[in-house]
Amino acid sequence: MTPASADFERKLVRLLERIHGARGMHRNLFNPYRDRDPRFDAPAAPAVRRENLAEYLRSFRRARWILVGEAAGYNGCRFSGMPFTGEDLLVGPRALRWTAGLKLARSSRRERALSSERSAHIVWGGIGAARDVVLWNTVAAHPHLPNDPLSNRKPARAEIEAGLDALAMFLELFPAARPIAVGRVAEAALARLGIEAPYVRHPSMGGQPRFLAGLRALRSGKL
Repeated sequence: MTPASADFERKLVRLLERIHGARGMHRNLFNPYRDRDPRFDAPAAPAVRRENLAEYLRSFRRARWILVGEAAGYNGCRFSGMPFTGEDLLVGPRALRWTAGLKLARSSRRERALSSERSAHIVWGGIGAARDVVLWNTVAAHPHLPNDPLSNRKPARAEIEAGLDALAMFLELFPAARPIAVGRVAEAALARLGIEAPYVRHPSMGGQPRFLAGLRALRSGKL
């Protein structure tokens, strides 16, 4: 292992330990890397999601840009462990090309359909087969509505503040990559870390055209 690879692994372990140990601010914040709901999750689900994330980050360690989103979504990172990514993009017939040969697995108990997130397909449709863009969230956990674990809500200010150290650790993992804010929550969080990041529209709620235009501008050097 080269010194650079060893340094990456040390930082990765540190990040995984941080997100694994993070406590939810209240019962409406689910940590995919520590928590398990027996109604929806396989027995080893948190470990599966941590391993999925580690495999992904190792595969994209030479990324040039970091797209920072808002928070883990219930049909995406909540089950896959990867921001903007549903289980259907990791395993099965719709799996992304880069997943071939990696130790990726599903964490849900669903017998038929894998978790699938519309925003995930938009994001990965824009990224394509290149490994120059890596994904993360301002809040690594999944904020959901009261009594509705399979829902999404905007993270609270305290949840965003609590996630800043993990966000900083992630940025240290990719020191040569340029952070890009996907949405205003991410833009404000990066600013709290002293980073004035370019902004692109979040792909949800009709934002697909502007998000994809932002990606094109990024790669063409216009952002």
